[in-house]
Amino acid sequence: MTSGDLKKNAVVAIETFISTSSTYTEELSDGWTLVGNKGGYMAQHEHTIVVTDGNPIILTEMNGIFN
Repeated sequence: MTSGDLKKNAVVAIETFISTSSTYTEELSDGWTLVGNKGGYMAQHEHTIVVTDGNPIILTEMNGIFN
């Protein structure tokens, strides 16, 4: 995806995974669950963003995760 793919009023989710041991994720047979390829602990965080003509609107900005 490039910035040219993002249209005004589009809503996108940016999801990050942080792991203590793994270097990438593997999808389980249920088609939904992701696990680390080397085990360890994993955490997932997401920001949902609305694309505008100016600054984006970060819908999850005030979720308190970093407070």
